[in-house]
Formats: sequence, C-alpha cells, structure tokens
Amino acid sequence: MKILLALDSSEKAIDEAIKLAREKSAFLTGIFVLDSTWNEYIGHDWLSGSNARAGFLDYVKNEEDLEAKHVIEKFEVRAAGIPHESKTVAGRVPDAISRELATGYDILVMGYPFRRGLEVVRDPLPKILKGSNCSVLLVR
Repeated sequence: MKILLALDSSEKAIDEAIKLAREKSAFLTGIFVLDSTWNEYIGHDWLSGSNARAGFLDYVKNEEDLEAKHVIEKFEVRAAGIPHESKTVAGRVPDAISRELATGYDILVMGYPFRRGLEVVRDPLPKILKGSNCSVLLVR
C-alpha cells in the first residue's frame, strides 16, 4: 500500500498519515509543493522602476523555501521508524499533487482546509478530487 501526504502546516494530517501507514504497513510519501503561481497572482509592475514585484517574488520564494524546510523536518522526525520519503516540487499546488497521485497511490491524506501557498485563498480540493483515482482522507 502507498500513501501520499500533501504537506502543509497541519500537524494533525501528518500524525494521521503516519498512524495509517503504521496500521497498514504502508509506504508513506510526503509531498510539499512550492507554489509557483505568485507571479500570476500579483500581476506585474513593468511600468514602475521600483522592481517591487521582483523584490516581493524573491521574498515569497525565500518564505516558501523556509516553510518547506520546516514542514519537511517536522514530517521526517515524526515519520522516523516507518518506510517513507519526502519530496519537494514546484508548481500549481493542485496540479502537482494530482501529478504525483497519478504515479500510483492508494490513498491521499491532507489537512482540511488545505493551507499551502495561494491555496489559502483558493480551494484546491475539487480539482484534486476530480483527477484522483484513490481514496482521500481529509483531516480537520
């Protein structure tokens, strides 16, 4: 059995995925998606000479990298002792999760509401569920 955990700030989702992996003797993959859609969301400032957009995008990238490091470290510590791996990918969050699911998982575990990048203001769940061929466990 293979379990995919969509990593965000939800410690409860991490704990549920690990519990399920232990119960089922399953392999657990934690995936953290670096949201690459900020440049689309904020538009552009090509007329201003301030480079405010570029500075903001650099800031967001640094924050995303720091959050990825923090969440993956938390996942790795908690998942010690069970077969697991962690992945960091960049892209549109629901698309990246759906692509990973397409490689063959039995269940997806994710926090609900899912809090990752711009998905805080968008609802990624319908898009992920539409393309999912496996069960989904939502953890509040």
